[in-house]
Amino acid sequence: MAKWVATGDPEAAKRRDEWIEENMKAMDLADIDPTEDLSDDWEAVQARRFRKFWEFSWADSFGSSEDTTPIQPMLYTDVKPPPPTAYPVRTLQVFSVRVAAIKDEMDWPLDVFGIVAARDSVDHNRNIIFNHTRDNCQTIRKESPCLTLTGPTRAVVAEDSAHFEVNLQVKGITESEDRCLCHLAVYYRDSGSSESYMFKRIGTSKLSTVELVLGDMAKSVEATISVRVAGAGWPEGFRGVIFANTTSIDGMKIELLTFRDDKLPVSADGTIQLSRRVESVEADGELRVSVMATCLEDQNVARDSKTFKAKKASRSTRVLEFLSCKLEVTVAWSLVPNLPHFH
Repeated sequence: MAKWVATGDPEAAKRRDEWIEENMKAMDLADIDPTEDLSDDWEAVQARRFRKFWEFSWADSFGSSEDTTPIQPMLYTDVKPPPPTAYPVRTLQVFSVRVAAIKDEMDWPLDVFGIVAARDSVDHNRNIIFNHTRDNCQTIRKESPCLTLTGPTRAVVAEDSAHFEVNLQVKGITESEDRCLCHLAVYYRDSGSSESYMFKRIGTSKLSTVELVLGDMAKSVEATISVRVAGAGWPEGFRGVIFANTTSIDGMKIELLTFRDDKLPVSADGTIQLSRRVESVEADGELRVSVMATCLEDQNVARDSKTFKAKKASRSTRVLEFLSCKLEVTVAWSLVPNLPHFH
């Protein structure tokens, strides 16, 4: 049974701050810019300090702090990993990132751009979860404040510790009027629990409060999902959502694709262009993939779900069927690398 924790966890934030402080002092980098007002946005100060810590500690081995992870998913789907570099490990599932509140000086809706990325001990590089440029903002509203996530690109390892970098801007009428919505360094060290569970990390900056909803996945493997139109195409006049969840944290759905009209994004070979595709599943657990189609005219709903038992390698395929449509779902299973991959 999953354990549920819904908290900003001030003790975890305190431990993170103490850890950064200790390491920064060891590098003689603890001094804060005297022009910075700590009471104004302490989280942003800590985020900048963490970036200095990263550059001091990891730049020689892993390149720029802005580099993305070169490690691809499905690393060991078709090849056996050299021992002892991969086995079921503790990972982090990313359920959602939302702007939970904004200060009075901000107004909904917000045109948001910037980056949310995870960093783990495998290569310390950015594992992209959200990345929008100023010319490609996402508009979020008070009633729907969640970011549309596209990652992670591979499983996020949490055997030691992991960090989330959140640096979001709000687009102004001109570039000079852009504002920093939040700048956070979210630290996580595993609880040592033998069960998977959901938890939250909440960061409050000068202009906003941002909430990350995450899952600590015990002894897990990586699942990379692909979906292909196998029979008749998507039914005309229906919008849809394709989502996945683990049976251990059944109530938390991960949207793989949502589209508001009946125009399913499909490539020439019938493969659906999912927004997200990499999830973590306990090695002895199950992954459920579902589709729900809603009629634009009368709101009638058609749906189907299939459950996949986790594997350490290879692939599993099942077919979702609803109305006249068939979607072939393939899950590529892989052990997760857990030792450092130096460049």
